Amino acid sequence: MLFLLGLSNLKEVKYCLEVWGTDYQKIKGTCLTAERLGYYGFYYGESLTDIDLDCWTVLASLIPLTETIKLGPVITYILPQYRSIPLLAKQCISFQDISNGRLEFRTGSGASLKYSYPWWNPYGIKYHGTLDRIRIFSEGIDLLSRYFGKPVTSNRFLISDSDNSENKGSLTNTVNFDGEFFKAYNAQMKLPKKDIPITIAAQNSKMIQIAARYAATWEISYIEPHEFEIKNQEFNGLLLVSEMKEMNNAQNYSRVPNITKSVELDVIIAETSKELEVKKKIFEIERGIDTFNAITQKALIGTPDTVRARIEEYKRSGVTQFLLAFLDPHDLDAIELFMDCVK
Repeated sequence: MLFLLGLSNLKEVKYCLEVWGTDYQKIKGTCLTAERLGYYGFYYGESLTDIDLDCWTVLASLIPLTETIKLGPVITYILPQYRSIPLLAKQCISFQDISNGRLEFRTGSGASLKYSYPWWNPYGIKYHGTLDRIRIFSEGIDLLSRYFGKPVTSNRFLISDSDNSENKGSLTNTVNFDGEFFKAYNAQMKLPKKDIPITIAAQNSKMIQIAARYAATWEISYIEPHEFEIKNQEFNGLLLVSEMKEMNNAQNYSRVPNITKSVELDVIIAETSKELEVKKKIFEIERGIDTFNAITQKALIGTPDTVRARIEEYKRSGVTQFLLAFLDPHDLDAIELFMDCVK
């Protein structure tokens, strides 16, 4: 068999910012700084709470202000009471065309019920348990992929990056779907001019299996290098099974699926050890000792040399993209210091 796993760590590593907050001028300034410094992506939080503005409105406003940086939500949710799938698809296709192909559609089934319930219940939105959320997500991402014009049967061996024709946007897609949670009856949707890449956040085996089928980027959160290596092996195995099911003779093909492997990490970085201790103390006071201990166990924390060495560990384990949540998402000095230390 010519199918080769583990080559993803030969890809160029990408660094992305995770940003939240309600000060639009700071959000805009951080995005422009990130693009200037060479960050690959700028991803803004989506929630109904008062910690964020409306995600898609903010992202759309950044399109004419930027030229190269990818834009997208940290996670956009596929919940029947919250998101109309066809409306979300139309928003994404419009965004992709207007931005000249800079949308990264990022999604997942969401955090635990215990953590997320207070985020949704006040707004009358039912947040299901894990298994039901995965069932809803599996169906929703299938339907959304069809609206995006992706093959019903994904085949990464035969679809290359250059297959996204510029005149694809002149075509109309017809979607039929009869699911338990979502329906479509000869629904018409304009196809995007350029393919919309999907990132799926996945920790457990069921979600990893879904990511292996639909995702251009698989992302996992708050995990150490040796833990990522184990999960990466699981993902590669499920990816191989997924592709072999969809091809009668996979051994005849040598193309390796071009999957980005991403890890989400909190970051506390400072030029000196003294400055670092001050930042850590501020974080402990703001978040509390329990949260501080939980986060710092698996965060990128240190001076540039320490952070650089840790990044190399992740890269050796198979990581090809980092989603970085800085202690202060608008600390431009820290954002620049990090990029300087990994260049």
